[in-house]
Amino acid sequence: MGRQNSNRKLKWILASASPRRREILRGLGLRFRVEPSNLKEPERKAAESPEDYVVRLATLKAREVGGRHKSGTIIAADTIVVIDNLILGKPTAKKAARSMLLRLSGRCHSVLTAIALFNCVSGRTRTEYSSSRVYFRPLEKGDVDWYLSTGEFADKAGAYAVQGYASLFIERIDGCYFNVVGFPVATFERTCRKLGIDLKTQIANNSRAATNSAKKK
Repeated sequence: MGRQNSNRKLKWILASASPRRREILRGLGLRFRVEPSNLKEPERKAAESPEDYVVRLATLKAREVGGRHKSGTIIAADTIVVIDNLILGKPTAKKAARSMLLRLSGRCHSVLTAIALFNCVSGRTRTEYSSSRVYFRPLEKGDVDWYLSTGEFADKAGAYAVQGYASLFIERIDGCYFNVVGFPVATFERTCRKLGIDLKTQIANNSRAATNSAKKK
């Protein structure tokens, strides 16, 4: 009973400014506040695997935001693009974005997203990550020039957005599409279970509350 009551009163805080993550969570019917992390992302350690690195980043973000609160559950996520064991970051200039797109052209790369949940009361953290393989068709110079002109590359890991114009370049995805967008829903649900949260109950409760609120209007 205590666990169910706790779940019913759960306060979610999303430690991310990503509009895509907000959209996915709203699509699940969850109520949450947005409070981005101010963490300065550390560099990858020597011999640290991409998987360990992305989990570490998400964990640090969750705990940084969690340190500001005495209650609630923090949702943090981090997404990286990996090719040739090299992590492609978020370019701000066209030159860097062009270099990334040319490296991805005609090849397969991996996208990793880690989810970290932090319970502000207990101090417990639980993490999971998802991995997908994305196949780009060969890109011609005109393709790259056109994509850069859209400006979509800015602040995107690997210099592209799978849900946007870059979808024209992607031949196949092996794995979770939502992972490539930046928030793997099944991985989120699995992480919730590890922290003792019944996400399905949360969604059902929010749905009933929304229906009752609409009836009162």
